[in-house]
Amino acid sequence: MEATASLFLQIAVLVLLGGAIILKNRKKYRQHGITMASAAGLHLVTVVAVMGPSFSVFFNWPGTIVLEATVILTLIHGAFGSIAVALGIWLVASWRFKTDLKNCFARKKVMRPTFVLWVVTILLGVIMYVIFWTSLLLS
Repeated sequence: MEATASLFLQIAVLVLLGGAIILKNRKKYRQHGITMASAAGLHLVTVVAVMGPSFSVFFNWPGTIVLEATVILTLIHGAFGSIAVALGIWLVASWRFKTDLKNCFARKKVMRPTFVLWVVTILLGVIMYVIFWTSLLLS
């Protein structure tokens, strides 16, 4: 149940990211920033409430890890996701809803890679969801 809720919330995050890009292209930079802050906040809630706990349970610490495809996919998803959420929070926190966008434009070089990493992470999460939940349904 939590995984499905998390999936839908991450799809909402993806929609927010797309909307934020549209706002940026229309030069509505403040609305772009507010939308990105909303996406980062929603994403952080799902990471803390669902993904973090399921990540630790998935590996059954302490124990040995068998490096199979699903474990490697999970590790990559976790690493990319951690970097993306850290960068997203840093970008939002450094902006702090200021009306002066000078400092914001200075961080533009970090924004695009963060966005790409965020989207890749969400897509990896969707793949993981399909793999894990279809395998549960088939068993």
